[in-house]
Amino acid sequence: EDFLTHNLHVVMPTYECNLQCPYCFERHLYRKDLKWRTTMDEKTVDALFEAIVHLDEESKGEKCVVFYGGEPLQYKNISIVKYILEQGKKNGYSFKIVTNGADLQYFVPLLTQYDILKIQVTLDGPKEIHDKRRVKKGGKGTFDDIVKGIDIALDNGLPVGIRINVDSENLKYLPEFAQFYKEKGWYPRVYAFATNVHDFDCVGYPSALPVEQFTRELIDLFLKDERMDVLFQTFRYPNVLLEHLFAGEPFKPRFWACGAHTSILIYDSLGDIYPCYEAVGEKAHKVGEYMPTLQFNETFNQWRNRTVFTIPECRECNLAFFCGGGCAHRAFEAAGSLYSPVCDKTKFSVKYEVPYLYGLMEAELKSLSEARDWY
Repeated sequence: EDFLTHNLHVVMPTYECNLQCPYCFERHLYRKDLKWRTTMDEKTVDALFEAIVHLDEESKGEKCVVFYGGEPLQYKNISIVKYILEQGKKNGYSFKIVTNGADLQYFVPLLTQYDILKIQVTLDGPKEIHDKRRVKKGGKGTFDDIVKGIDIALDNGLPVGIRINVDSENLKYLPEFAQFYKEKGWYPRVYAFATNVHDFDCVGYPSALPVEQFTRELIDLFLKDERMDVLFQTFRYPNVLLEHLFAGEPFKPRFWACGAHTSILIYDSLGDIYPCYEAVGEKAHKVGEYMPTLQFNETFNQWRNRTVFTIPECRECNLAFFCGGGCAHRAFEAAGSLYSPVCDKTKFSVKYEVPYLYGLMEAELKSLSEARDWY
C-alpha cells in the first residue's frame, strides 16, 4: 500500500560522471551523442518541479527527491545542485543522494542546510583495491577523497551509508574492508552492504559473477572470516523472506519486483522520464517526458502493469510472492520482454542463504541486526 500512495522522484542533474569505473552501465551512452553530457539548467529544474508538484497533488506518502546520475555531486555543478535543493525545500521535499563520494566533502556545508535523509556512497574495498576500480579521468584513485568526505559528512550530522560493488576482482578483499570499516569507527553508525555487479548487454563486463557463484562465495567468506559479521545487512536487502525470518519484519508478499512498477520516476537532464535506475537513457524504456509538457506513453503502462499476475510463469510459481517476478530490465535484456520472469535471486536465497543464516546463533543475529535499516 505504501508504494501506491506516493511517487519517488529521482533527479539526474547530468549523465556525466567525474569517474571512469570499468563496470559502469551508463558509459555506452557517451559513444552515441554529446547530448548525454548535458547538465540541467534552472529552466529545466523549474519544469521538473512543476511536474513533480503536479504528480504529488494527491500523494499521501513521503515527499522526497533522490539525486542520481551520472554523478550528481560534481563540484563544477554545485550551483545547479543548490538550485534543485532550494526548489525542493520550497515545495516541502526532503532528499536522498546516490553519489560516488569523490566530491562529497565540498558539498557538506550546502547539504547541512536541507533535510537530507540518506547519502549512499560507494567504496569497493580497501584503498589499494578501490583505487584500481573507482578512478578519476587520468587514473587517480578516489579512496582518500571519499573517506574524507564521509568523515566530514558524519562530523556534520549527515546520514551516510556505504555500497560495495562486488565482482571477481574484489570479492576476496571484503573481510579486509570490513575490518577497516569497523576500525574506522563507522560501524554501526554507517550502514554498509555488498552487492554483485551485473554484466549488462550494452556494456559487457567479464569480471561480473553469476548470482549463484556470488552467493556461494559470499556465504563462504561469512563462514570462514568473522570480520564479515559487520556486513551482515548484505543478506537483508531486498529479500522479504530474509527480512521476515531473521529481522522480524512482517512478511509482505511482493506482487511486483521493485518500485519501478509502482513509484519510481527518474527525470534526466534532457527532459525524459524513466522507471528504472538501470534503464536510464535507453529509449525503449522511456516512459514519458516533463519538457516541454508532462506526458506519459504506453511504455509507462507496460512497466506499471507488470506483476506476478501478468507474468505467465509467475502465476504457476510457489516463490512468486518472494521475488515479485524479478528484475524487469534484466528480463527485457534476456528475453526481449518485460513480462518474462527473472528467478535467480530468490531461488538461490532459498537454497543457500536461508540454510546458512539459520545456522547462526540467535543472539548473534540480534546484535548484528542493530545496525539495520539504513538503505
